[in-house]
Amino acid sequence: MTALIRLAAEDGIATLTFDRPDALNALNEAMAAELNAKLTRLAHHDEIRAIVLTGTGNAFMAGGDLQAMRAALDAQPAARDRAIGKLVRLAQTVVETITSSRKPVIASINGAVAGFGLSLVAACDLAIAAQRATFKSAYGRIGTSPDGGATYMLPRALGARQAAQWLYLDEPHTADEALRAGLVNWVVADDELVTATRSLLKRMGALAPDAFAHTKDLLLHAPQRSLGEHLYAEQRSFLHCTAGDDFREGIDAFFGRRPPVFGSGAR
Repeated sequence: MTALIRLAAEDGIATLTFDRPDALNALNEAMAAELNAKLTRLAHHDEIRAIVLTGTGNAFMAGGDLQAMRAALDAQPAARDRAIGKLVRLAQTVVETITSSRKPVIASINGAVAGFGLSLVAACDLAIAAQRATFKSAYGRIGTSPDGGATYMLPRALGARQAAQWLYLDEPHTADEALRAGLVNWVVADDELVTATRSLLKRMGALAPDAFAHTKDLLLHAPQRSLGEHLYAEQRSFLHCTAGDDFREGIDAFFGRRPPVFGSGAR
């Protein structure tokens, strides 16, 4: 079977490239299953420090594969729901895998983003976009509500009012608008995306892995806790980190006036 997602790894950085350019990298069942499998494997690979998602051609990801969904429409209701539901569940699992990853997952947005692609960008830890990138919900146009965590992630990234506008009205947005809204962290010239992504991933890969994972978990769960509960969670995470080798290395490097070199960080 031909791979729909190319994997390249160098210097502890794994790059997953969506490779269905003729379909604008739309997510079908096979691609979703492959993405889940590769993300899960990389998340548990000791030599991988950070993961980047990007696309080939003119799109990062233009949502779910509407051709596959259209083919299911004439089936009996139970068969239709199984076919479309399986793709949605696989897409949801991708988001869960990214949000639970103890390693940084970075979206390097090379082109058009729509539908589930928008959810995928919002689920990543950080996002960097080429100037030519565009963003659109696209759900309203096909008469569905969002999936892939869009209604969870976008209000956190954009705020409730702006997320509602993006999801209700199906307006196109430029990379600069996505930057101002808070969906992406940086916008760079089209021909600088690869270099800028590599520089960012080098910085992310140098972080203390355990400290990153605990910080990510705290950010993710903060809205579910009271202030007191969250302060206690911060205390537990801080003490966990101080018991590890990376904290000792960080302290030694600080007083030695040198950059720290963190290890696995696992305990």
